[in-house]
Amino acid sequence: MKFLKWLIGISAAVCLSLVTAFLVAGLLVPAERSFSNEIEIEATAESVWQVITDKSRYTEWQPSIKKVDVIDERNWVENLKDSQEPLRFSLVADRRPESMEFGYSMGDSFHGHWKGEMTSTATGVRLKTTDGYKVDGWITKILIGMFFDLDSFAKDWNSK
Repeated sequence: MKFLKWLIGISAAVCLSLVTAFLVAGLLVPAERSFSNEIEIEATAESVWQVITDKSRYTEWQPSIKKVDVIDERNWVENLKDSQEPLRFSLVADRRPESMEFGYSMGDSFHGHWKGEMTSTATGVRLKTTDGYKVDGWITKILIGMFFDLDSFAKDWNSK
């Protein structure tokens, strides 16, 4: 009987610890994050914008994308290799050659905004991107906080 009480006590302590960790993570993980990155590119602004806007070729230089479905000139869907849920994009503003902005979402609880700004340099252009997202719901917020590093993703995206 002592063993059963001990086992129940340990199980209750583990469950209480997990619930506490979930609540603490839900309070500490931010629902909104934003990152800025800059990269020098030895190319013209026109050629860089061409790469960014040619969605049909994203899979050639972005290995995390399985397929891109272009809906129309302003909307497209990226199907990612490691996600069941696609990322839906919409063109928000096109001020080329200076800047371009996209909105994106995944499901009902993940929404973001990307802005690219280009300035000329002596050897090409400097691309500054600002990427920010908002997550609704504790579980989604915790999962994205644990498994998705937007800053690294944005740096990797820029470098490619």
